Amino acid sequence: MKFLKNFSFTKLLSSRRFKILLSILISFSLWVGLTLNEKNIIDRTFSDLSISVNLEDTYAAENKMSIIGDISQQRFTVTVRGSGSNVGRLTASDISLYASAASVDSPGKYSLDVLSASTDSDYEIISISPKTVEVEFDYIETKEFTIKAVALGATAPKGLIADVASVSATQGNLISITGPRTILNKIETVAAVAEVNKTLNQSETFDADIVLYDLEGNKIDQTYLSLSVANVKVTVPIAKKKEVPVKIQLAGYPEGFDTEFLSYTLDHSKVAIIGTPETIEKIQEVVLNPIDIRGLTPSNKTFEVTAKLPEGVRLLDSIDYFKVTFNLKNYTEKTINISNIKYKGLSSGLQAKNDGNIKNVKICGPSSVLRNIGEDDAYALIDLTEKIAGTHTVDALINFNDIKKVWSIGEYKTTVTVK
Repeated sequence: MKFLKNFSFTKLLSSRRFKILLSILISFSLWVGLTLNEKNIIDRTFSDLSISVNLEDTYAAENKMSIIGDISQQRFTVTVRGSGSNVGRLTASDISLYASAASVDSPGKYSLDVLSASTDSDYEIISISPKTVEVEFDYIETKEFTIKAVALGATAPKGLIADVASVSATQGNLISITGPRTILNKIETVAAVAEVNKTLNQSETFDADIVLYDLEGNKIDQTYLSLSVANVKVTVPIAKKKEVPVKIQLAGYPEGFDTEFLSYTLDHSKVAIIGTPETIEKIQEVVLNPIDIRGLTPSNKTFEVTAKLPEGVRLLDSIDYFKVTFNLKNYTEKTINISNIKYKGLSSGLQAKNDGNIKNVKICGPSSVLRNIGEDDAYALIDLTEKIAGTHTVDALINFNDIKKVWSIGEYKTTVTVK
């Protein structure tokens, strides 16, 4: 009781001996706690971890293959085991995961083993989930395609036509696409698709998105592709259709020749043409490109000829050429020599002299007319326009005196001296 009466807590705290004893007790407690913690083995789990793929010294790297897509979207969970103190100080950034591409030897999808890059011996990796990472490899290439314009729902009033849409000329119709070779090889059509969905009274231009299609017409995902243009403008022309007759045109015939007497047949005597309304209204017929009559003989009387159309006008039907067949029944050929030479276009003060007759000239015409033709009925006309003094080899156009149904076969040249 006497001890309690004399006890003072304040004096105890200020006692030097007590302070030393208290420090020893605290240190001992901490040492015991730490020692027990070091021996306490625990597991710890880290979630939402990413991964890297090692391409160094691999076939993929040497052959310039790339990883397709973003593998960072694939997440992993790792469980580590170690002493409480060591494991307790770890953070997610201390856990490094990777996959080796050493097994990759061609483009395609691979399941690569997920490995830990840690070399810290203070803990061990107990588990990695999932154990593999899905990675796709491919060659990255660039290809150029032609853009096809598509105008959905474009119509025109009665009498007019919503014609084939086209990519606006200011942008051009070519596009470069960069991406995996496997995807590029699937692209069959690159379309500029415009949502029109209305009746057009005149030509209009619309914004269009680029859409890719495969051979079966399925859309191709553009996620891993880079396009040189993302959208373009598409023009929808409003046109008019009209049916007109087809007419042939002759060339190389003699002066005074009657081009109307030759009869012929056409495989397409009438055609439908399409173009701008103002241009179509002016067209009454389609004229074919000229047929050189000097190639027309009883044994060569059929010609394949293209149409001569104004700019902005085309045939509605897919006709590459027209077949023209001449009726040369009762026509024949004959060979004559021509001594009568005439000149035109000779400059003032100059004279011309031919080196002789033009021999073995073949002519063609109705038998009833041809049998009465002699050398005096034909002459050669030579154009010396812009010819100066000297010797010239020139074309000779064979003509006939007052005979309108005969022509020469082939081309003829002669030598003329101008003085």
